[in-house]
Amino acid sequence: MSVRGKRSGRRQRSLLETVGPLISWGMRRTADRFMADTAHYAAASTRTLDRILALNGRTEFARSRGLDGPNPRQVFEKLPLTTYADYSAYVERTAAGEQNVLSGEPVIYFSTTSGTTGPPKMVPVTRRQMRMAVGTRMTSMGLALRAGVLKPMRGRFMTMITEHVSGATSGGLPMGAATTGGFRQLGNFADKILTSPPEVMRVHDQAASRYLHLLFGLGEERLWTMIAFFPATVLFTLRTLEAQKENLVRDLADGTLNTELELPKETRARLLRLRRPDRARARALTALLDRGQFTPARIWPDLGAILTATGGAFGFYIDQLRPLLDGVRVFSPVYSASEGTMGYGFSADKPFYLMVSSLAYVELLQVDQMNDPKARPIPAWQAKPGTEYEVVITTLAGFTRYRLHDIVRVVEMCGQTPVYEFVERSGQVLDIAGEKTAEHHVVEAIELAGHDVNLPLVDYFVTIDTETAPGRYLLVIESTRTGPGLAELARQFLQAAEAALHKTAFYYDEDRNLGILASMAMVVLKPGAFERYRDRCVAAGASASQVKTPHVVLDQEFLSREMRDEVLFQVEDASK
Repeated sequence: MSVRGKRSGRRQRSLLETVGPLISWGMRRTADRFMADTAHYAAASTRTLDRILALNGRTEFARSRGLDGPNPRQVFEKLPLTTYADYSAYVERTAAGEQNVLSGEPVIYFSTTSGTTGPPKMVPVTRRQMRMAVGTRMTSMGLALRAGVLKPMRGRFMTMITEHVSGATSGGLPMGAATTGGFRQLGNFADKILTSPPEVMRVHDQAASRYLHLLFGLGEERLWTMIAFFPATVLFTLRTLEAQKENLVRDLADGTLNTELELPKETRARLLRLRRPDRARARALTALLDRGQFTPARIWPDLGAILTATGGAFGFYIDQLRPLLDGVRVFSPVYSASEGTMGYGFSADKPFYLMVSSLAYVELLQVDQMNDPKARPIPAWQAKPGTEYEVVITTLAGFTRYRLHDIVRVVEMCGQTPVYEFVERSGQVLDIAGEKTAEHHVVEAIELAGHDVNLPLVDYFVTIDTETAPGRYLLVIESTRTGPGLAELARQFLQAAEAALHKTAFYYDEDRNLGILASMAMVVLKPGAFERYRDRCVAAGASASQVKTPHVVLDQEFLSREMRDEVLFQVEDASK
């Protein structure tokens, strides 16, 4: 890096040390206003619905539903629920360049989904939504400050994402991951607050990407926070930190790049121009290495928390993360999807969210009514604590009474605002003989098995096997444990998981006792199998920020198609 570049880096650090506390104060004020408004959720939410209906009432979709008349809210309350299939033709036309089809405001971006838990989607995004997304970051960070999770900002933060732009639609509109579109709104300000330059975020090889995020992050002594969409990303990054610590410190000291990183020649050259020797920081980190204290809490004393998703099945990864963090907390700042942000995290101790009233109109459909075509959702402020609901949203970009397929549990009310936790995606149900084993049954069973048998898992999923008679479940795992004792531990873990599933899933227990289902079997994968699967998904065009492993896989061909060469051995019967 040039002398000018060095000075620029110092100026950015100095600037944040000066203005960072002021930014934190602004975030906190925004969060305080949000909390004060929780007492008035009903009125605020109703205003949001009226604004959406006014913005989109003249679109082709709205006119076809009668929402262009004098009483659109009355018409809205009688509308049936919708799914993405109801919008696909309208989305295609918008992508081809037509406007006023779904949204009364111009669509400027399409947020694409990975398709790991359902068919891939293209979600239209307007400029208004983009602008409001910046505000969500202010509020969510402010709530983390308010909860004591984050300290006042004095340094930049590490955002572990890979920019994913899929190109453009036939009408010339950009499309890509929701996270990419959001961060692009930061513009030049991103360089002042993020440790990784844009060149790092464009590296798609995930091993190299993690290394580079860490290398640039290690130079930030006053790192404020680390952010990743999914906790598995954080877990793999911290494992890279441990495995590559000597190389990272050496590159930091010398201003070099590890020659083993798989980088295109042009990318390596651009990154090297951004590097500079930082021997003073490297000496401090070497001292930590020598004392066996090379942990996030010691490397970055100002690091308040890791910000990532924590609810539902993500708890499996959080449990693996905590021993690596040396006391640094994990906090979920938002509950969001490609369709928008629906909630803010606010509790330092539990993965709960406060429903947001301004970004979309949120309704809730009681879980026991999900299969009733005549059922209608209730406004979110009418939710009953202790009840599970499917989330239904109406967005600024024109999705109306859209089923998000997320199941949440309302735990309490804060004023008029629901406090809720994410449970699972609807439809992720194993069903060979009518037993309907949901993902949360599987997650709870694996957690119980982990308490009984010490077999550390990298990842896992359960699928069905109907090639046997009767049919059975297959538990597919990868473990950090290797060696001759693995087979016996795997057998014990399978037995524990089978016993636990009898407890967590009533109808599974019933069908097993009746002999309608056979005992569960297990497939053990080679080390690194799940990471290689993620890399293949990214190489095929998926966003690295969105790829995740569902713990329930309904596709019976998935194992043979995606993991055929990864099988280490199989344990046939949990009852033996």
